[in-house]
Amino acid sequence: MKLQLMTGAALAAIVAIAPAVAVQDPSASPAYGAGALNSGFTPDPVSIGLRAGGAMPASDASEWCPGYVSYQPSYNLDYDAGGYDLYLSAAADVDTVLLVNAPDGSWHCDDDGAGSGLNAGMMFEDPQSGVYNIWVGTYGSGGGYAPAMLHISELGFDDSNPYSQAPSASMAPQYGTLSLSEGFANDPRTIAVEAGGDLELGNYGTCWGNVDRAPDLWVDYAGSETFDLYVSMEAQSDTTLAIQGPDGDWHCDDDSAENLNPGVQISDPLPGRYAVWAARYSSGPYLPATVYVSELGFLGNVDEPAVLDFSLPSQSGSTALQAGFVPDPIDVDVVAGGDVDVYEAVGDGAETGFCRGWTDTAPDFDLDYQAGDFDLYLSASYDGDATLVVNAPDGSWHCDDDSAGELNPGLRFDDPQSGRYDIWVGTYGEYDGGPATLHISELAFGGGFEPANPLDFTLPANYGDAELAGGFVPDPYLVELMAGGDLEAEAAADPSCRGFVTQAPDFELTFEPGALDLYISAVSDRDTTLVINGPDGSWHCNDDGAGNFNPGVHFAEPQAGVYDIWVGTYSSGGPADAVLAISELGFHED
Repeated sequence: MKLQLMTGAALAAIVAIAPAVAVQDPSASPAYGAGALNSGFTPDPVSIGLRAGGAMPASDASEWCPGYVSYQPSYNLDYDAGGYDLYLSAAADVDTVLLVNAPDGSWHCDDDGAGSGLNAGMMFEDPQSGVYNIWVGTYGSGGGYAPAMLHISELGFDDSNPYSQAPSASMAPQYGTLSLSEGFANDPRTIAVEAGGDLELGNYGTCWGNVDRAPDLWVDYAGSETFDLYVSMEAQSDTTLAIQGPDGDWHCDDDSAENLNPGVQISDPLPGRYAVWAARYSSGPYLPATVYVSELGFLGNVDEPAVLDFSLPSQSGSTALQAGFVPDPIDVDVVAGGDVDVYEAVGDGAETGFCRGWTDTAPDFDLDYQAGDFDLYLSASYDGDATLVVNAPDGSWHCDDDSAGELNPGLRFDDPQSGRYDIWVGTYGEYDGGPATLHISELAFGGGFEPANPLDFTLPANYGDAELAGGFVPDPYLVELMAGGDLEAEAAADPSCRGFVTQAPDFELTFEPGALDLYISAVSDRDTTLVINGPDGSWHCNDDGAGNFNPGVHFAEPQAGVYDIWVGTYSSGGPADAVLAISELGFHED
């Protein structure tokens, strides 16, 4: 039985009993210490980490008190009262109770008075001065001693618990996010997951089954006045689903989608975020499973429109690339076309481009990409009219027809995300399929970046050259020069480069490395940039890496050979006085 608190403000009830009846001993040394506070104390709240629970019924102190506590107090508070009420609250992953012996010897108890889930809380109105013996217990017995927080405040209840291991909807999902609106295309959406985990949902008052703390999936849904929202899961063993909606309510299921498969139907779904956990019914290793999100029914058992299914294995393989990959471009042989109407499958739900053409259901190629400072170019070349469809790491769709020229499609991702790109190469006509080439680049569409008026490192350097070896002195080696020029480095060298430079390099360094790294930087009153062609022919560019609008390029384990160096100005206009600094110790600051 839970103690009813007066006035709806969790006013602590007083249970008058003879102290000799209580097995709980206020005079015993408190398990987690003691403290003294004066009214108006700061910081507020004062929080004490402890373990909740015990072997003795709290009803030994009063027949009205629920739960189980130890014989000695958890904490003793010596409180000098003033003009404030006193709030005591306990927060844990389990259902907590509070038992308090007040300074006048009266007993007070609570189960869920803190107003936050199953956390206990008491408010003492016009509190007495003196010692409060505080027990933090658990509502049930035999659950061990759960980590908990006792909060002491004059402002209100507190439910924070840094020890919590409960499932948390705020943690980033393990398998991504679906952003969906009412009537979304490609219904159902399917996500491959691994069901299971180390946490038993039943221990936290929500649902059942075993999960990880982080959700498996976020579904950001715009809400619907027309459709219900169906979330279901298919696996070879018994699984369950746990979903926390935008309003914090939990939705749980075991077998509603038939054959031991769970399904949750949410009527009149609210707009907002639905956190989805894929659970095993019992403990054990993770299970491969598929989560279905639909407005039509469980497990995709509906008359489906055309579907592009990124969960299927790609037909021409996959690759993992990091920014700066070589060679560039990566070319992949694929077969363009198929029998799926792209417009019907994706419709007008694409983030960029109008979706058209014909493809297979499964993607042609999967790219797992680790983004850096480059844009990402995806394009295809084909004897006929090809189209391109890409599902990006955030689940958004991107489509193109002719942007790479001559009826060839191309998509450029500015500031690309890291993650998986599922790529379909389609044909504009339904029966026009055939061999095609997919191009993956950070430079340009098709065969790669070819500057129209390239920088020429074969020309004599504007300000001379030097041969340096590891351990050179003086360090830094300084060169006075005029930065800038009339060529845009982005078009004349590499798309990652910035600024305006001359066609010839400003300085040529022949370097034999020792045991140290190589630092090349420039200092100027203007905003300057660096463009460097290394010994292996690769470009290295920077704007503000040395700080204060000064560029700097750090070569870890530098190669031996010739470094052709251009010092540019960020904006066009006249040249700028600058000093080029070459060092093995760090970037030059003056």
